[in-house]
Amino acid sequence: MHKLACPKCFEPLHIQNNSYICSNNHCFDIAKSKYINLLLNPVKATNNPGDSKESLLARKAYLDNHYYDCILHTVEDTIKKYQKESMHLLDLGCGQGYYTKSFQEDLGKEHTYYGLDISKVAINMATKYTKDIYWIVGNSKALPFSNQSLDIITAMFTVVNNEELERTLKDDGYIIHVTANPNHLIEIKELIYDEIKIKSDQYIRLPFQTIESYDLTQKVSIPCRGDALNLLMMTPHYYHIKKERRHVLDTLSSLDVTVDIKVTVYKKEEK
Repeated sequence: MHKLACPKCFEPLHIQNNSYICSNNHCFDIAKSKYINLLLNPVKATNNPGDSKESLLARKAYLDNHYYDCILHTVEDTIKKYQKESMHLLDLGCGQGYYTKSFQEDLGKEHTYYGLDISKVAINMATKYTKDIYWIVGNSKALPFSNQSLDIITAMFTVVNNEELERTLKDDGYIIHVTANPNHLIEIKELIYDEIKIKSDQYIRLPFQTIESYDLTQKVSIPCRGDALNLLMMTPHYYHIKKERRHVLDTLSSLDVTVDIKVTVYKKEEK
C-alpha cells in the first residue's frame, strides 16, 4: 500500500478511476505516461520549474553510460545497511530517474519506490524507464506523503526541506544525503573559472543525528567529446561560463574527472 498524501491537507490519497483523491475531495489526475502531478500551483516560480530539458537530456545520456555508477553503488551499499523488509523509499529530487530505477533493479521489487522531482519534464522522462515506481511531480517544501511513512529518503545533490524530512520520515528511518566535496569535478572548474572558490559545507549539513559520514573519491575517464559535453551541460557550471571562456567547449575531447562526494546518513534525534 502506498503512502501518498494530499499536498494540500496531507490526508491519504486513494486511487479512483484515473485520479488520486483525498477525503477532502482534492483530486489529482494521473498522466497518460503514469506519473502523478502533486505540485501545487502557488509554489511554482515558472510554468516549468526545475532543470532545463537540455540539461536533463545531457544527464540522462551521461548517466545511462554508467560514468557515475561508482556513486550509485556506494549509495546502494549504504541503503543495504539500513534497509528493512518491504520498506518505503523516496528518492528526493530524482531528476529523470536513473538512480531510482537502479535502486529498484538492484535492491528488489519487494520495496515501494517513489521518485519525486519538481520538473514535469524530468518525471515524464523517468516514466520511460519503468511504470512500476510512483513517479511524482512535487516540491520538497510540501512532500506528498503521510506523516512518519518513509523508511529511507535519499537526497542526492538536491535541495531539501528539514521540516518535511522530519514530518515524513519514520522514527526509525534514515536520510541518505549525498553532497559534493570541494574537489568534485575540479577539472571542469579549472577549465571555466578564473578562480575557484572553496565554500564551507556547514550550511548543507542537516540538523539530524549523524549515524555515519564518509567520502568517496574516484577518477572517472570520459573517452569522447560528446560525453564530456554532456557532463558539463548537466551541471550548473555550464551556465556560468563567461563569454571569454566559451572556447573551452571547442577544445573538449576526452576528459578525466574527479568524483569527490560526501555520503552522510542521518536519523531523527531521539526525543
